[in-house]
Amino acid sequence: MRIPAFLLVALLSLLPLQLHAQTVGTINFDFDSATLDAEALAKVATIAEQLKTNPSYKPTVVVGHTDAVGSYGYNQSLGLRRAQAVANALVAAGAPVARVGTVESRGKNELLVAVSGPERRNRRVTVTLEDMLAACRSWRDIGLDASAVGEALQNDLNTRLGEAVSFYQQLASSGGNGPAFQMAGAAREDCGNAVGFDGGSVRKVEYAQRCMCSSARMRVAAGIN
Repeated sequence: MRIPAFLLVALLSLLPLQLHAQTVGTINFDFDSATLDAEALAKVATIAEQLKTNPSYKPTVVVGHTDAVGSYGYNQSLGLRRAQAVANALVAAGAPVARVGTVESRGKNELLVAVSGPERRNRRVTVTLEDMLAACRSWRDIGLDASAVGEALQNDLNTRLGEAVSFYQQLASSGGNGPAFQMAGAAREDCGNAVGFDGGSVRKVEYAQRCMCSSARMRVAAGIN
């Protein structure tokens, strides 16, 4: 059964938005430079403090960007140097090493301002919390271990459970029995189990992984970004 467009729009309006990747901060750079100036270092210190004082099971993703001036290859390298400079500075500023995750470059592929010349707003590094639901073929692919168990993870599981229950109920009331309905049912069950296990249970991590994977599949089946 295909979900009618008007119903899908209504369902999407009911779903929470806090599952998307969360931006922690942005640092800008001078032209053709990967050096952190005083303003950039101040921003890094602020981000490092956030990572220290706001525990999360999600590692950061540090992504370097450039403006449109120069070749593709050069800008890929420059973006990576910028990202690595920020990652190193975060650790030097006291951010837990384990919280600094992926470091990568997008070069000039994702311009904030669509201009061909120099533009400071395009010369940036973004620091975000990793979206662990970007793709999931198996719940075993979700990178969690016992160290992730805590309040932040529990809150996330509760959010996913609430989303799955709401979506399942809405589809059930309209007679849904297609892939989105089935995936919502699986997410409802897996997330319910994950929430129910206490932090000391050996099954907590497994069902948290199952919950996240089922939630991702539900969103893909429903066409939710």
